[in-house]
Amino acid sequence: MLNLIVIVCDTWRRDFVGAYGATEVATPNLDRFAGEAVVFDHAYAGSFPTLPCRGDLFTGKFVFPYLTWGPLPAGEVVLAEWLSDHRYHTALVVDNLPVGRRRYGYDRGFQSRIQIRGQWYDDWAPPGTPVRWPAPKEKFGQPHRVEQYLRNVAGRRGYEDYFAPRVAEAAIRWLETFGRRGPFYLHIEGFDPHEPWDPPEECLVEAIPDEHRILYPILGRADRYAPDELAAIRALYRGEVRMADEAVGRILAAIDALGLRENSAVVFMSDHGIFLGEHNLLGKSSPRREDVNGWPPYVEAARIPLMMRIPGVAPRRVDALVQPGDLMPTLLELAGVPPPPTLRGTASLLPLARGAGVPIRSVAVTSWSYRGWRTTHPSVIRTHDWSLVWWRSGIRPELYDRRADPNETQDLFETHREVARELHARFVEFLKPQPHPFHNYWSRRF
Repeated sequence: MLNLIVIVCDTWRRDFVGAYGATEVATPNLDRFAGEAVVFDHAYAGSFPTLPCRGDLFTGKFVFPYLTWGPLPAGEVVLAEWLSDHRYHTALVVDNLPVGRRRYGYDRGFQSRIQIRGQWYDDWAPPGTPVRWPAPKEKFGQPHRVEQYLRNVAGRRGYEDYFAPRVAEAAIRWLETFGRRGPFYLHIEGFDPHEPWDPPEECLVEAIPDEHRILYPILGRADRYAPDELAAIRALYRGEVRMADEAVGRILAAIDALGLRENSAVVFMSDHGIFLGEHNLLGKSSPRREDVNGWPPYVEAARIPLMMRIPGVAPRRVDALVQPGDLMPTLLELAGVPPPPTLRGTASLLPLARGAGVPIRSVAVTSWSYRGWRTTHPSVIRTHDWSLVWWRSGIRPELYDRRADPNETQDLFETHREVARELHARFVEFLKPQPHPFHNYWSRRF
């Protein structure tokens, strides 16, 4: 029985990984890992963003038609519980605040739970802790949360006190202590490079003026910031990526040093990306609608890195459309554990990884929830050739030719309505077996 190690880094854009063609940041550790792994070139977020993605990961389903931001329903069959019922030791190392919240239940089934406190607006440091704002306060979004974060990190002394190194250290200690005790599933949830973008100086390539250290910008239209401010924000994100890459490298080196390489499958992935000025957007959503039509998960936010190093499986690149929900059936097949009957719309990636499988799906769907939070936000239906942005609220769809326009900037809906209808028809077929589909929304014709 193989050990299973999954590393998820929040908000890591695919085009900020060297193995996927990054040009503005170096990721030597992930690049080295990619050379040893099966690399999926067309992996896309499913349920969007952070918590809905974990719903897909842990249930083997697409949860956006029925599950919103918040607790994981008690009746869901989840990966950690299923593996623990089949003689696996399950462990979670997490500094991702929403994923680690006990009341949300995403830690269900993990027999060991290690949480790194103080990330983002975690109420860890008490009120009254002195803080120093790194840039003018009015430049920040959600200043009350930023102030809590600044309290949390006020006592930081050096590189090892940053969150990504602390997550890596906690995971390594767990492996050193328990890694030889039989089959295990270790799930590592690193929040970086999610905002606030506050990397150590060692990870910054260029100097950033203090007045431009906007760790958490105001989400919305990117042009509210001057070009030099936006460039500094992007540089801070690059620094976070470099720090996260170094942390992943530490974990990978420890796996080798502990002799776990030959009997452990290792997965690296992100949940989604983020806009850093593309489409004149900054962030991935905003409480202000402004003149942005519901924040479509364009390619910068939807396309994710996904790599798997599997003992006995040769490195290769895979061209098929894959999504986070495919992880659960994949890990269960690697473990030799039968899947639960609750999986829906997902499949093991192991045949594709071995070079013998057929594509799992004809479209990849990335979607905000259909319930509660951000219900006005759209779904995006993609093939290798096209992407359709579809709102249930009646907003005019958008269509992009992904071969000619990979960044999804030239809307062709009016001139290629027949393509849009075909993609929409595939979307309807995709949704039919999903729980609680909103028929009056997704079957609407145009």
